[in-house]
Amino acid sequence: MRSESSTEGRRRSFIEEARRRQIIAAAVEVISEVGYAGAALARIAERAGISKGVISYHFAGKDDLMAQLVIQLYVSAGEYMGPKIGAVETARDQLLTYLATNLEFIDANRTYIAALHQVVLNLRDAEGNPRFATSDGEHEIIQPLIEGLIRGQQLGEFGTEFDPAPMAQSMRDAIDGAAVRAAREPEFDVAAYSAHLCRMFDIATRKGERQ
Repeated sequence: MRSESSTEGRRRSFIEEARRRQIIAAAVEVISEVGYAGAALARIAERAGISKGVISYHFAGKDDLMAQLVIQLYVSAGEYMGPKIGAVETARDQLLTYLATNLEFIDANRTYIAALHQVVLNLRDAEGNPRFATSDGEHEIIQPLIEGLIRGQQLGEFGTEFDPAPMAQSMRDAIDGAAVRAAREPEFDVAAYSAHLCRMFDIATRKGERQ
């Protein structure tokens, strides 16, 4: 009985997760068409082919749905990038893979990225402050990159002429800027931009020539 109950619980959990992803995907499509303000739950439910009550069962309102949309994208990005970064050994290869996989993910998920930007700009907490566009959230994203640059310097793979913190910030700004352009410019060549960015930061982190 216990085994059957456990199996049934896993099946229900899988089905519920699939439904949540379906609702989030519908929200992304609606936001891309009518914008954040126009993305009412009723419209999202219609796009998903379900009742509004089904959304209410899985999410505690529009704000919760929008927050989970952002979280899901970051989870998906981590699932895509993590194994690729972990498959290379040197600090330099990890850095270049980090840059390349960020941009690969952006290029493959332009509609989702565009929806995410609208949510980040519009979603507020109970006090009216941005839910995600905060310095704490930015620090959480950048800190691992800073630590990777410091590790590369300690191992002698990177030069010590640069400060890891502003270098990491420059990298994130370049990636986030590409995300904005990819969302609003269908013709933007992300692959070419990625190659340029990798070359630029590869050179920027090299050891300076000794005199």
